[in-house]
Amino acid sequence: MMPSMVTEELLFTTLKEKPYLQVSFPIPRSQLENAITAFLKFLELPAPLKEHIDLKIAPMHRRGDIGFKHRDPIDDPYNDSKEFFHFHPLILEKYENFLNENPVAKDFIMKAKPIWDATYEVVHHIMRLIDQRHSGVRAKIFDTDEVHILLRFLKYNWNVSGKYLAKPHFDAGSFTLAITESCPGLRIGKGPDDLKVIDHKEDHAIFMVSSNFKKLLDTDEFSPGWHDVIQLDETQIGKPYARWAIVAFIEGDNVEALPRSETHKWYQAEVA
Repeated sequence: MMPSMVTEELLFTTLKEKPYLQVSFPIPRSQLENAITAFLKFLELPAPLKEHIDLKIAPMHRRGDIGFKHRDPIDDPYNDSKEFFHFHPLILEKYENFLNENPVAKDFIMKAKPIWDATYEVVHHIMRLIDQRHSGVRAKIFDTDEVHILLRFLKYNWNVSGKYLAKPHFDAGSFTLAITESCPGLRIGKGPDDLKVIDHKEDHAIFMVSSNFKKLLDTDEFSPGWHDVIQLDETQIGKPYARWAIVAFIEGDNVEALPRSETHKWYQAEVA
């Protein structure tokens, strides 16, 4: 089931008003949770296995990495405390032997693949709608051997309740699809003064305009989504982790991301 209820008119009307739109997503919550369970088991692997998959799909772009990453504020004040894995189907081609020899890794990757496939179809549908007013956008993303759609499986580590789990920022790609999350806490606005917690609808994903969108279409109709994640559920205190999520980052072929001075500009001013 594709997001058939999203029409060209609804898409443009909504994105002129706010930087995001909720669209139908065809993978049920139970299947998404199974993939997250496999991801969390993958995170328990020894570091050499967990870090073995390591590719770049877009050498020019700082969001072109495939595989496991760990981020910590100790290393960079703009980092969040989190572990994540970027999935792309290229893994199945490049690491076939490794996956066959490591069943925990293979289970995770095989459960990630249908979610990536569904993301591809949803994003393709949306780009065809945008193409009706801005011709060529779909081709800039999809007319390439390896489409730059990275599926991020994400575990947020602990922070103080009510503080940021993800610090305020624009995503570095052109578009984002927030597919699922363990609990509410994602806030989106056009800037720091209008951030609102999003009520993520069942069986929907949140399509969001991101910082690099003008590399794909020259328009002032859209604004990128300034967003963060805060901890709202105090019952999570003492649990092994604060939150999990699955998010896709969408970018055009062979483009460069904006610097952090742009993607984190209001947060940098806040902590300066």
